[in-house]
Amino acid sequence: MHPVRLTRIPLPVLLLFLQLPLIANSGYFSHDELEWLARADVPSWTALPWVSWLDFSPLQYRPLTFNVWLVLAYTCGSTPELMHFVFVCLGTANAWLLARVLVAARIPERGAYLSAIVFSLTPYVVYVHGWTGTLADVLTLACGLMAARALQGALSATNPQTAATHAAASTLIMAAALLCKESAIVLPALLLLVGFREISSRRLLVTIAPAAAIVVLYLALRLPILADSSHLDSAYAWSLRYVPARLTEYLLFPFMPPLFEIAPLLNKSAARIAAAAGCVALLLGALATIGWRWPFAWLIAFGVALAPVLVLAISYDHYAYLASAIAIAICATAWPTLKRAPRIAFGFVAAIAMLHGIIVMSRVHAVGVIQRNLYEDLTVDLGRSPLPLLISAADPSDAWLLGRLLYGLDTYRGVPFGERVRFSEDVSARPAERLLWMNRDGHLQPDASPLTPH
Repeated sequence: MHPVRLTRIPLPVLLLFLQLPLIANSGYFSHDELEWLARADVPSWTALPWVSWLDFSPLQYRPLTFNVWLVLAYTCGSTPELMHFVFVCLGTANAWLLARVLVAARIPERGAYLSAIVFSLTPYVVYVHGWTGTLADVLTLACGLMAARALQGALSATNPQTAATHAAASTLIMAAALLCKESAIVLPALLLLVGFREISSRRLLVTIAPAAAIVVLYLALRLPILADSSHLDSAYAWSLRYVPARLTEYLLFPFMPPLFEIAPLLNKSAARIAAAAGCVALLLGALATIGWRWPFAWLIAFGVALAPVLVLAISYDHYAYLASAIAIAICATAWPTLKRAPRIAFGFVAAIAMLHGIIVMSRVHAVGVIQRNLYEDLTVDLGRSPLPLLISAADPSDAWLLGRLLYGLDTYRGVPFGERVRFSEDVSARPAERLLWMNRDGHLQPDASPLTPH
C-alpha cells in the first residue's frame, strides 16, 4: 500500500478542517460584530442602513467592507456558526489564492500547498479568521492576491491585448481594495515583488503604473483626513516615534506563545523577548544563506505591508494579516534554493508560529462561548429586573473581556441595552442598580441585593 499523499487532499478542504474550532464558535469576539448585527436587525433588505459610496469624509472610508458586512450580518449574523463558516471560507480562499500566486511564480506545488497551511495556522491569521470584525483585512488581502494574479497574467502574456486586459483587471481590483481599507495604499509597492525574478524592471513598473495611479488619486482625496486622524479619533493618533516599537512587536509576536494579543508584548520578561528575537534571527539567518539581499527584502516587504499602522500608538493582531502573507510568500520563494540546515531552521520557526496560532484559535473559541453565555443571561435578566444592571467580572483578569463584549451596544436581537446595562470594576458606583457578576464561563451570577451608595 502506498501512503496517502498530503497534496491529494484538496487544499480548501484541509484548511477548513484545520479551522473547525473557528467555524464551531457559538458566539462572537467583541462588540464590533454585535453592533453590526444590531444595525442589520431590520425587517427587509431595503431597510438596511447602506453606507454611502461617495462620502469620503469618514476616517474609515470602507464602503465595500461595510456594505458586505451588513449583508453578512443580515443573512448569517443570528447564527454565529454560519457567520463563522462564511468568514473562514473567505480566509481559506485567501490561503488558496496565496498558493496559486506562488505556483504561478514557479514555486513547486507542494511548497505552495504547505505555505498556505502555515499561513492559515499562524497567530495573526487565526486571529483574523476567528474574528468576523476583521472583514476589512480579509477583503483587502483578497484584492491584493487577485491583483497579483492578474499582474502575473499581464507579465506572462505574449499577446499585447491579453496583457492589457490583465493589467486593467489588476487596476480595477486595486480600486476595490481601496474601498475595503485604507492600508490598501501599500499594495502597488508589494506588487513589485510579483515580477522581480525574471521580468524587466521597466516592464514591471509600466504594468503596475495604473494601479499606482489609482492610489495617488485616492490619496489626493483622502490624505487630509488621514493625516488629521487624531482629531477624528484619538485611537488613530500617529507619530513616527512609534515605528521602532511597533515593528519590533509585529516581528516578535508570532514566536511568543501563548500570548493572546500583541499589545502587552514589550512588558513581558526579557528572556521571552530574547527567545522570540532569536527565532526572528534564525529565520533571517536562514534566508541569508542564499544571499544577503533576501533577509533585507523580507524585512523591507514586511515593514511596507505594515507601514500604515507602524505609526500608531498600539499594535493589534489583525493589522499584520497582509504582512503575514508577504512574509510567508518570500519564505516559500526562497525554500527551493535552501540547503538542509536552513530548511530545518524554517521548519522550527514555522512550528513555533503554528503552535502559537493553535493556542490563539482555542482562546478565540473560548471568548465566543463566553459571549454567548453572557448575552443569553443578560437578555433574561433584563426581562426580569426593573432596575438597571451593573455587570462586573468575578475574576478581575476578565474585566478587559467584559468591557470588550459590552462596549457601546444599544440593542441585542431586539432587546434594548443602552442605559439599562453598564459594566464597571467599581461595584458601588451608583445607587439602585442590580449587581451581576460574570463568571469565567460568561454566565451571570446575581448579587444578594441592589447596590446603595457608600
